[in-house]
Amino acid sequence: MITGRTKAVSYARVSSVEQEKEGFSIPAQQDLLKDFAEKNNIEIVKEFLEVETAKDAGRHKFKEMLQYLKKNKDVTTILVEKTDRLYRNFTDYVELDVDKTGYTVCLVKEGTILTPTSSSHEKLVHGLKVLLSKNFIDNLREETQKGRLKKVQEGYFISYVPYGYKKINKKDTVIHPQTSKFVKRAFELYAEGNISLKNLAKKLYDEGFIYTPSHPKISTGHLGKMLANESYIGFIRHRGKLYKGKHPSIVSKQLFQKAQRAFKKDGKPDTRCGHTFLYKGMMKCAECGCAITSEIKRNKWIYYHCTGNAPQPCSQKKQYIKQEEIDLQIDEAIKSVVIDDKLADYINALLEESYKDMQIDTQDRHDYYVTEIKKLNTRKDKLLDMYMDGDIKKDVWSKKTQDLDKQKALLENQLKSMKKSSEQFIDNGKNIIEVSKQAYNLYKQQTTEEKRRLLNVMFDSITVENRKVKYTYKKPFCYFAKCDLDNVDGVIDYIKNNINI
Repeated sequence: MITGRTKAVSYARVSSVEQEKEGFSIPAQQDLLKDFAEKNNIEIVKEFLEVETAKDAGRHKFKEMLQYLKKNKDVTTILVEKTDRLYRNFTDYVELDVDKTGYTVCLVKEGTILTPTSSSHEKLVHGLKVLLSKNFIDNLREETQKGRLKKVQEGYFISYVPYGYKKINKKDTVIHPQTSKFVKRAFELYAEGNISLKNLAKKLYDEGFIYTPSHPKISTGHLGKMLANESYIGFIRHRGKLYKGKHPSIVSKQLFQKAQRAFKKDGKPDTRCGHTFLYKGMMKCAECGCAITSEIKRNKWIYYHCTGNAPQPCSQKKQYIKQEEIDLQIDEAIKSVVIDDKLADYINALLEESYKDMQIDTQDRHDYYVTEIKKLNTRKDKLLDMYMDGDIKKDVWSKKTQDLDKQKALLENQLKSMKKSSEQFIDNGKNIIEVSKQAYNLYKQQTTEEKRRLLNVMFDSITVENRKVKYTYKKPFCYFAKCDLDNVDGVIDYIKNNINI
């Protein structure tokens, strides 16, 4: 238990999909955290309430909480319901790493208090829960995508409409009377096939076509995306597939096709060739930090190179690297974190030992909760006797009884959650180890989109310099990559001493 008067912040979160589910509402989380704080002599100095919706993406209150903690050094404790309420991705986890920040994280419903001095076993269990919560969030995201896909299949835009259009209600889209003229003129000029994107942007500006008041001349990047956007001929592209839209076309199909042929003639990447670039948006230039972009040459070879958009000159802008070269290097990176059978057996044995230790701790906490619940029942009985004897008034008896019921419900929830976590720990841990064993085989069998998701989970950063790929792993993959897989005993020692995930 935490002792002394401790200052803390509380964080409660719901998503649009889960908001109505019992036990996940903001008020329910607040009550749980306040009860915990009161019982443990903790002062909640600020509450952060996060309600995520499709319209308002991002965790603004989470970021606000981090800023608050940085400014108020005397507040180092965070109260939250459970793991998947606090973390949505590995970046969140790294930002709140207790070893680096010195924070104390109280996962109230799980009955866990994580501090820099927590045992390696507790941090291992916590790390496994983070991995599992991310899997849960990924599944939740997939459910959300189903609703978005349905809207696209019906022919409606699911986010902002392209330049040249405007929405007249939540669904219907019409042609914008002014900006659509800019779009049409851009297609007409570029389809002639004798002008570059840079000169096209200048010509549009010279002819009096203003892109936006803040950016009168359109950038070549935005112009290239505009000229390759099938929305202008009545389609909507979603997750690599085209769907017939209900919005009107701004240009004809013939004019659009002529513009696409001009792209190839001008040596620009055929961005609408139906190909999904595996590493698009994942890599940066090691020299200047700019994005690594992709393009197709001769309708066959995929190349990557630095965009060179930094103020200072970059020698990597003309250093083209084939996707096949990147594939070989990424394959080796994935292979290096694959766990062999012998190592997996040792890690599973470690999990078994941790589970036994966890069972001892669980029994102690179980006995504590049961004892506390019995005490609360005894106090309720005494209050009832006092009320029946006329020693206290009905409103006093009612209020005190309600307070005791809240405390009892909190303990019963913690008891239930503790038992469930204990039962699932060993199975979930072994499942993660099994996935680690099969990581490379799974990767090679996946579709491009599935590979992209796995790479995002595995790598923290990927950079390219002189056609060499450099990378850093996310936890826990970084630990396996550092291990000598031929020395299994050394691996286990390393995990026991260093796997603070």
